[in-house]
Amino acid sequence: MIKLIQVVKANQSNEYYLRETSVNPNHIISATPSEKFIILLHQNKLPEGLNQSHDFVEISLSNNQTLIVVGTPHIIEEKIKSAKKLLLG
Repeated sequence: MIKLIQVVKANQSNEYYLRETSVNPNHIISATPSEKFIILLHQNKLPEGLNQSHDFVEISLSNNQTLIVVGTPHIIEEKIKSAKKLLLG
């Protein structure tokens, strides 16, 4: 499992919050940059405390879910490689 910081939309409002989530790296299909959330960050529509230089990634999972997480595709890839090395021992 890898731990990521997920951006979550609060109910039907246009407010977002952050939470830590764990993802099985074997279920990740793709990780692509999310320009939409970079724009939302610059419009101050994401939680306070996020640096304006943060990047966001949309992760597609094998169960057809998608997650938006804080980071870059490179960071996510490194976390996946690290988790798989630990599992292989």
